[in-house]
Amino acid sequence: MTVQHCEDIRIQRTRKLLIQALTELLNEKTFDEIRVKDICQRAGVHRSTFYDHFEDKLHLLTYGIQDLMDILISPSTDNLNKMQHAIYRIFKFFKLNQQEYTLLFLDPRNAAAKHLFQTEFCRSLRSAIQERGPQASLEEVRQHCIFFTGGLFSVLTWWLEHDAQPPARQMAAGFMKMVWPCFQFWPDAWG
Repeated sequence: MTVQHCEDIRIQRTRKLLIQALTELLNEKTFDEIRVKDICQRAGVHRSTFYDHFEDKLHLLTYGIQDLMDILISPSTDNLNKMQHAIYRIFKFFKLNQQEYTLLFLDPRNAAAKHLFQTEFCRSLRSAIQERGPQASLEEVRQHCIFFTGGLFSVLTWWLEHDAQPPARQMAAGFMKMVWPCFQFWPDAWG
């Protein structure tokens, strides 16, 4: 194992610990109440190590959102199935992390963090789509991403309000019925 590889593993481990700590703390406090000191203490990481990786807790949250994008953009068999599978993975992720995201999405004191989450999700989605060369203008891609993200987060919020029922697969299928006609121009967007 090379020194570079060991460093990469340590960096990944540290970032994972910090994201996990933030996620756990969201069970106990609103995003605004959480301090970098709290995150470091929970993760067992020194503050200077935190700042080696992130500027602040918003940067950490943004990093976590970008990780979530890896879940969204995943390969499958055809465009409709790729997108539906990606949406299913999002609902499944939120179900697995229901307690944390219920607090983040439903507590009005977390409105700024929820807005940042949604904005970063939209930006990351737009970047991923643009990298794959969609058959649409940049403005069309931007508008579709805003529509998609707004709809997805509205449905996810409603779903969390209803104890993440019906099941994730059913939610993904229903969401796809609503949005698929608008997204057929993304030929290779989902894998």
